[in-house]
Amino acid sequence: MQSRSLLQFRKLGEGYTTVNHPFFIAGVAIFVIGMAINIHSDAVLRGLRADGSPGYKIPRGGMFDFVSAANYFGEIVEWTGFAIAAGQLQGLAFFIFTLANLVPRAMTHHDWYLQKFRSEYPLGRTAILPFLI
Repeated sequence: MQSRSLLQFRKLGEGYTTVNHPFFIAGVAIFVIGMAINIHSDAVLRGLRADGSPGYKIPRGGMFDFVSAANYFGEIVEWTGFAIAAGQLQGLAFFIFTLANLVPRAMTHHDWYLQKFRSEYPLGRTAILPFLI
């Protein structure tokens, strides 16, 4: 239903279809970047216990060099791209609900990492938005 709304019923300027509209192209590009971040971050997390060792470890590499919840950051980037590509209220609503769900979870994860690893945890790493939160 959402795809049909996006592709068939969206009102655009003259000469534009959904797939050649600049917002759609930019949104899809942002979505793909977010998906790549998310996939890489999930691989980093899975790799933390690849050697079979017990216990917790600090994830490193990729967006984990900047944020504690790199996988959540990737998902936020994905849904930002979707909202831009969709150009409709439904896309914006999905983005807002994603933020409302993932930002508090990321803050909790970040606090846990800080308590668990104290002096070992990288200084300057934020919870979910690089250099901000």
